[in-house]
Parts: sequence; C-alpha cells; structure tokens
Amino acid sequence: MIRFKQKPTYRAVALAALALLGGSGCENSLQEKVYSQVATDDFYKTLDQAQLGLNGVYNYLWNDNYRDGQWVTLGDVTAFTLIGGGSANGSGDRSGIQNEWNTYSWTPDAVELVTAWDYFYQVINRANTLIDKIEVAEFQGKDKVLGEAKFLRAFFYFNLVRMFGGVPLHVKATTDLSEVDKPRSSEEEVYAQIVSDLNASVTLLSPLNKADITAGRATAISATALLSKVYLQQRKWKEAATEAKKVLDAGVFSLFEDYENINNPDFQNGKEHIFSIQHGGNGNNTSQMYQTRMIYLFGPPAQTVNGVNVQFHVLKDLVIFQARKSFFAESPDTYRKWQSMRQKMPYYYKNGTKELVRDTVTMYAPFLTKFHRIDFATGYLKEGVNYPLIRYADMLLTYAEATNETDGPTPHAFEALNQVRRRARAVGTASEQPATVYPDLKGLSKEEFRNAVLKERAQEFVGEGHYRWDLIRHNRLIATAQANGVTAAAEKHNLFPIPTQQISRNSQIKQNPGY
Repeated sequence: MIRFKQKPTYRAVALAALALLGGSGCENSLQEKVYSQVATDDFYKTLDQAQLGLNGVYNYLWNDNYRDGQWVTLGDVTAFTLIGGGSANGSGDRSGIQNEWNTYSWTPDAVELVTAWDYFYQVINRANTLIDKIEVAEFQGKDKVLGEAKFLRAFFYFNLVRMFGGVPLHVKATTDLSEVDKPRSSEEEVYAQIVSDLNASVTLLSPLNKADITAGRATAISATALLSKVYLQQRKWKEAATEAKKVLDAGVFSLFEDYENINNPDFQNGKEHIFSIQHGGNGNNTSQMYQTRMIYLFGPPAQTVNGVNVQFHVLKDLVIFQARKSFFAESPDTYRKWQSMRQKMPYYYKNGTKELVRDTVTMYAPFLTKFHRIDFATGYLKEGVNYPLIRYADMLLTYAEATNETDGPTPHAFEALNQVRRRARAVGTASEQPATVYPDLKGLSKEEFRNAVLKERAQEFVGEGHYRWDLIRHNRLIATAQANGVTAAAEKHNLFPIPTQQISRNSQIKQNPGY
C-alpha cells in the first residue's frame, strides 16, 4: 500500500531466504557464497532456541500485507465495503477514486500481489525450517512450538490458496537454490496440507493453556477455528459446522457485550479474540511512526468543517481508505455501525493544536473508525490495537452459514446468527437499542438465511479483510462487482494473477486463466 520500497531481485530474495531461514550452505554452478548466516544445524536444540525461531515466524504476521493495509485492499476494497487502497495515498475524499482494485483492472505486477507472494513464502520457509529442525530434536516443550509453527504455516498457505488458487507447495525448508523451482500444486493438494497441519496443531497444542490466549499465541482452539474457516471456504459445510461447533461448545470464548471492546486495547486478547496480530504500544508522540501503523490508514483525516480546520488526532494523516458511501448508507443504524464507521464525529481538535472540542461535526464522507482509539489527554492515537484474524463472532456466523447449507435454517442456526445481531444493537449494555432497530430473524427460507448471513458478515467484519472470500464462497463476487458498475468483472477475477516476476523466475509456474 505505502510504496516506499524497491523490491529486491530474485537472487537477492533467494539468498536472503537461505541465509535467514535455513540453509547450512548454498553451492550451485555459479559457486554463490553466503557470508552471513546462522548455522541452523547447530540451532533449535533447546526450547529457548526454538522459541526464538517461532517468534521470527510470528513476526511476519505484522508485515506489509497487514501493517500497510494491503490485506484490507484485497479483502474489502475488491468486495465494495471500503474504497481507496492501492496508490490512493494521502488525505482527501476517496469517493471518486478509480484504481485497479475497485475497477478490477489489477495486473500481475500489482505491488500488493508481489508483496503477498514474497512475504508469505518467506514466512512459510521460516516455519518449514523450524518444523524440520524441531521434529528431530529432543527437548521438553517442543510439541507446543511445533503446533504453533504448523498453525502459522497453515494460515499463510490459506491466504495464498484463496488469492491465487493452487500454488507451489513447500513443506520442507529450502536449503539450496535447486529446491526453489516447483510447479503449482492443485487447490485440493494445498487445502489437504492446510487441513493436515491444523489437525496436527490441534493435537500438539492440547490441552489448552489459557495463558497462551492472553499472550496472543496460537492454541488448539484457534487451530480448530481456522480449520472451520478452511472447510467453509471449500464449501465442506458439514465439516465446517462440526469444527465451529467445537469452538462454540468449548466454553472458552464468547462475544463481548460491547462491540467497542473488540478493538479497544484495554481488552486485547479478551474473550472474543481467538487469534489476533499482536500490536503493542500506547499513544505515539513521534511524527514518523505513522508510516508503520495500520491504525493511521483509515481515518478520519483532517478536514475543513463549516469553515473550521479540524483534525481527529494530532499526528500527520496518512489515510488511504474510507467506507464506501453506498455500503454505509445501506447498513442499519446500529450501535455496531457507530463503532465501526461514521460520518459524524463527536469531537475534534482545532487543526495544529491539542485543543479538544466536544462537539459533533459532519465529515465529507464516512470513515472506518473501529481501529481509531484516541487518548484524549494527549491527542495521540493508541497504537496497542491488535488486528483480529479470527473472532468468536466469526465462529457463530460460520456455524450458522454451514448449518443452513446442510440442514436449512435450523433453530440453532438462527440463534447463532441472532446472537451477533443482538450484540450489534448492544443488548445488555447501557447503549442497548430497541429490538425494532435490528430485530432477531425468524421464518426465513434457506436462500433468505444465506443472504442474511452474508450481509451480517459484511457489517460485522468491515475492515478486517474477510468479505471478498465470503462472496467468492457463494459465487457472488462477480455479480457484486457488476452491480457496483464494474462491467469488466469476469470469472477470472475470482483469483488474482500470479505475479509476473514469479513466472519469469520459475518456468514451471503457469499463469491463472484470463491473465
């Protein structure tokens, strides 16, 4: 998203990967030498060493794809809940933005696609190195590290297969350049590896250690939850419902009563957070850290309201997304909507000052505010805002959706969906709205229930990068794009193209049809 970096050449990436991720040496016909690397054959022999390697895998969660909002571009902008992304940097109204992501004119050279491929495979190789070494090591506690590493490998392959379809499947560390080039495996083969890793992860991470939830680490329940999402995306409805039900029945997670708490750093790794990207830190008082924090990408930005220059935090703005006006208008006026996206703000700072004014102002467009957590005492945004990847609400809606596809809208499916709807109107809190605002659903047909679940997902998870995959699962992405005026949308757009540089590097990789 923030296009500051020139991408390294293939040889630089490959050699860096070997140096960082696992080769004890690299000799090819050109006699390349790597002068600075860890001798991994002598590493990963103790729990501390293994944990250090695992931390390196976790670290890749917070990289360009998530930190710079690229996953939001791919998952939300292409699904027409948000607008912006791509090269739309800086402040200003996004309503008329036309870029490759909302016109479906993306190419194999798109930075977001190149970055995703590079980073996901780099972290997969880190995980592979760790898994290879630990599986033959002997020390107490290795199963837990192994379970977390397999969870993370499965997570990144899940991202890849949803984006590109079948991809080269590497399940052993790359220790030599001759091992780099592989043909694409089928989608079925990639999914089979993901399922195998997650089932192994559930076993290795059992019994559950609740301290790992507080620490934001992968657990047996997060592996089960991800497995349910993997089955759901494959339209294996019965299996998806079964795994989601295991999470619901575990009694470990539940919904926050107050939607606001989901992204409130005071409640991070709380009872709804099954797995999140960890993001420590408090209010930021430096001027350049905004370049490395996703919370600055959404807004609302500084603007002029009724002739007054106002801002909503005291650092420089770098806002590249806003809520799509049509999506905002169509979303019911629930408490959840207010805590997710707003066109009015109940305060402002006079531009260039820390003078706080408690007055409501109407902005020129609706902005996503769910990650916007202000420290009013300083005017700085709170940076310790984790990015949720799997929430309990997702499990409720996964169970409801999958159950409906196999058995129709059963009472249990209705209850799962209605739990999310009741929380949307803040039932049980001081902000509770009357049932007429957003009533429980009943008496729907199978098709009506399916439509209701998809609408619920769009509103519940806006800005969390889910909705593209929800639409694809029900063959609705192209129709949705066309309904939003994208006449060029075609079947090929259900997958992204393989980056050009990957095809030029590896003659065994074939491009997706239509690109």
